[in-house]
Amino acid sequence: MQKLNNPWLGHFALVIWAILNVYNHWNLWSWDASALYFGAYFYDLGQFGLVYSPQPTFFWGENAPAQWVELAQSQGAVGDMSPYVYPPIWAAVLAPFVAKVTALEFFNLFRIVNTGAIVGSVYLAHGLIRPQRVAFSIWALVSIAVFQVTTIGQLSVELNQPQILVTFLMIAAFFNLSRDRDALSGSILALAAAIKIAPAMLAVIFIMERRWKALAVFTGVGLALLAASYALAGADLHQALLVRLRNLGDQVMVSPIVVGLEPVLLQAQNWFTANPDFTFGDYLSVPEPVWISLTTKLCLLAGLALSYVTTRGLPDDLRIWFRLLLVFLITLLTGPLAWVHYLILPLFMLPGLITLARPAVAWVVIVTFGVVFSARVLVALFAYSWGANAQVFLSFTVVAGLFGALLIIARGLQKAT
Repeated sequence: MQKLNNPWLGHFALVIWAILNVYNHWNLWSWDASALYFGAYFYDLGQFGLVYSPQPTFFWGENAPAQWVELAQSQGAVGDMSPYVYPPIWAAVLAPFVAKVTALEFFNLFRIVNTGAIVGSVYLAHGLIRPQRVAFSIWALVSIAVFQVTTIGQLSVELNQPQILVTFLMIAAFFNLSRDRDALSGSILALAAAIKIAPAMLAVIFIMERRWKALAVFTGVGLALLAASYALAGADLHQALLVRLRNLGDQVMVSPIVVGLEPVLLQAQNWFTANPDFTFGDYLSVPEPVWISLTTKLCLLAGLALSYVTTRGLPDDLRIWFRLLLVFLITLLTGPLAWVHYLILPLFMLPGLITLARPAVAWVVIVTFGVVFSARVLVALFAYSWGANAQVFLSFTVVAGLFGALLIIARGLQKAT
């Protein structure tokens, strides 16, 4: 047991994992990273109408514009493509680089960046809680194990998802907030929000914490990045992004790898009205009923209120840890794109429960999370016609249960202090 307390074991394990991860995925087609490459590629050619797909139904790799299909085939694609749904500034910034490399070369380089972000996230998540009651080596080994066995980790890596880099930035922002580096915290979160808009919701934590400097810097840097984006890419591409986001926001994503409230409510509505017209294995996007949109917004407000009330009496570092995880979970659960691989942020932070909860409770939560989201469970369930539905409802229940368990643990710690 003494050997497990040696931090060098954790450092060594992370280095070995990083090397193997890059080696095992070298020269592989990256579904989600393809969006960055394709968007930048067409920006470089001056074909701005193809940066954001003119096909509003292009989301699942189907209905892709002919030019995208042609480019993918010319680059030796062995997998699907993902549409570009990021702010246009990144297409403009990446365009000169993309013009000089092939898709696979870009994917390889981006995989190195993402692998570094995964390792960095483990270090930052461990450092977010002070004082420690769990050795870094144990934290690192638990993180690697859960990352490897779950669809959360496997999908993130296989897709080469930009969410990995964004997760690193989100954790880094609040790591710095816990160190009273408010300006740096606000700047990093603004950068994360400039890559994927959803992290902007985490700025509500600055309000909860009354860290007005961090909020002001977040706003200022965010506006500066927006201005730079307009200056580089022009208004038309920003309008195209807004149209694309509006289309996505008006739809409910039907897929076995979603964990949000929207698809659960939609399927429940179908069952109660005797109209089960889809299963989650169908991979669809369905128009969102108004009542579901209103319900998710109310749940978001209620979740944010509970996150604030149940954590306000905690010490600073613990309070920030809880609020980051709680606000992230409630915004994911009530958001329009609640993909399972977005759960990498809670995955990295889960070992913190060993510090914050009774060991038995912590391990039950960690093991349950790992088992429910394990790739083996996913494959086993898909052998049945009802398996995709069971996976989605089980995933939602576990994520919502984790949110509830965190509230209970935070409440208990607050009473203890």
